[in-house]
Amino acid sequence: MPEIIQRDATEVADALARWLSTRLSPGADPKVAEVEAPLSTGFSNETILCRATWSADHERAEHRIVVRVAPTKHLLFLDADFAVQYKVMRALSDGGSDVPLPPLRWYEPDDSWLGAPFFLMDHVEGTVAGEPTYDNAWLTEASAECQERLWWSGLEAMAAVHRTDWRALDLGWLADPARGAPGVAQQLAYYRDYLDWAAKGPTHPFIEAVWDWLLAHRPADRGALGLCWGDSRIGNIIWQDFRPGAVIDWEMATLGPPELDLGWWLYFDRQFSTGLMDAPRARPSGFPTPEATIEAYAELVGRPMADLGWYEVFAGFRFAVIFVRLTDLIKGSGLLPEESDMATNNLATQCLAQMLDLDPPASWD
Repeated sequence: MPEIIQRDATEVADALARWLSTRLSPGADPKVAEVEAPLSTGFSNETILCRATWSADHERAEHRIVVRVAPTKHLLFLDADFAVQYKVMRALSDGGSDVPLPPLRWYEPDDSWLGAPFFLMDHVEGTVAGEPTYDNAWLTEASAECQERLWWSGLEAMAAVHRTDWRALDLGWLADPARGAPGVAQQLAYYRDYLDWAAKGPTHPFIEAVWDWLLAHRPADRGALGLCWGDSRIGNIIWQDFRPGAVIDWEMATLGPPELDLGWWLYFDRQFSTGLMDAPRARPSGFPTPEATIEAYAELVGRPMADLGWYEVFAGFRFAVIFVRLTDLIKGSGLLPEESDMATNNLATQCLAQMLDLDPPASWD
């Protein structure tokens, strides 16, 4: 959830203006105004939007700025490293990647300015689909042609991530050797540790049943490692005329096979349509089938896609683990009653029950 901080807009504007004066040339005279912090901007970082003006080359210009601030209380991820998303985007930007990204400015590790580290990037005009994605009229009421363009162009942006030469960009630090070999082994080990940390004790038998299934059906490693976006879904792209204007939210970036991202993409497509047990939504008519998507994606990355059923289940498991932690955070904020079973009976576990033909999660208590 976003960090729930009641900031004084005037104080934030003053702090950012003073900070900008340390980054800009003498005489820039930066001013910051129209500070706002929308609450619905993600699960784990605070986002501040503002307008800044400063002088450069004897001209004064206005800039729309986005400030991402590290969480200080609501730590959603195990071993979270706020700098990861900036470092990955910076490497891609400086390395000439074809991935569309927001124009980055600066990273500030010193927490004395805003109470936590932060980084700045330029605002990108466009549309963010939001969640549940298939409730958004901008998408569902668009023409089938626009919907199809969105689907394929989004996948092309993701394929650009997977075609990245991560070694040339010195992104090997994304590996976590303490948790095994890079790729599936590390991801399984990480989410097992994450689940144990988030649950703070015995975990739910339904989630353990999904874990056992994953281990029993684990696919063989195939092909070379690649850079993975991590949170690859329609809601994490800023769309311009139904094409990606910027790929955002890189805090789950890792090294792994492209199936890791494609499985996450396909899982959310399922979850936002048939995976909603209470009220399934119609999948946008212009979206290609999962089968056509898998076949086309193989061409985009230059090798066959394998075991997508497993990777899609793994995506659901990963999201279920996030729900365990998210529920604890929401309860701790007083926004959810203590007796709520959201940690184990939620979008992710309900969708997994459908996928694996298991009894509904609520019946496992």
